[in-house]
Amino acid sequence: METLPAHPPGPVADKLSIWPLDLGQYGLDATFQGLTGFERMEIHERTLKLAGVRFRMVQELGNAWTLRFGPLSAKEVSMALRSFVH
Repeated sequence: METLPAHPPGPVADKLSIWPLDLGQYGLDATFQGLTGFERMEIHERTLKLAGVRFRMVQELGNAWTLRFGPLSAKEVSMALRSFVH
């Protein structure tokens, strides 16, 4: 996560979820809904791949796509949120 590009936040996700994991780490999902959501998700996906950030893309039911990160430290969660929050 330390390699996240230093640029303005990308397109807004429709839903952000953070949950605790073992040993003080966290998981983070950024979910995008519908056709415009898919297009917004693709922008993040390209940027993350170029930066070498590890994530999984999950296709959800109901025309939604999620970028899933983790396990992350609290500092990494903060860095990740800056990519999705304006």
